[in-house]
Amino acid sequence: MADMKVEGMENLLAEIEKLGQKGSRIENKALREAGDVVKESIKKEVPVRTGKLKQSITASRVKTKDGVKRVEVGPDKDGYYGKFVEFGTVKMKANPFMSRGYETSKEEAMEAIEKNLKEGLGL
Repeated sequence: MADMKVEGMENLLAEIEKLGQKGSRIENKALREAGDVVKESIKKEVPVRTGKLKQSITASRVKTKDGVKRVEVGPDKDGYYGKFVEFGTVKMKANPFMSRGYETSKEEAMEAIEKNLKEGLGL
């Protein structure tokens, strides 16, 4: 799974904190949309033989751990072998499709987060 850290948005996040429950919904929507952007980018990079791995790429619900919200993007249990494709094995060269997908989409994902936060706050 890829991790993305949003920096430089302290003022927006402070405003969201003030909104309480509504702010949490705004934040969750922004994270889900960013996750979808990354998911679609990763799907474009997946090597296709049967299409099963491509179909298994999903974005999770918003999860919170230690007060930090996140969305996980990657293969579900049906695409368990995606890690072998990503990192390679003794008999197979690595094809880092998830890394490429994340790198090509991270700016767009950040823009999606920013846009959703501003819309939600009415800015």
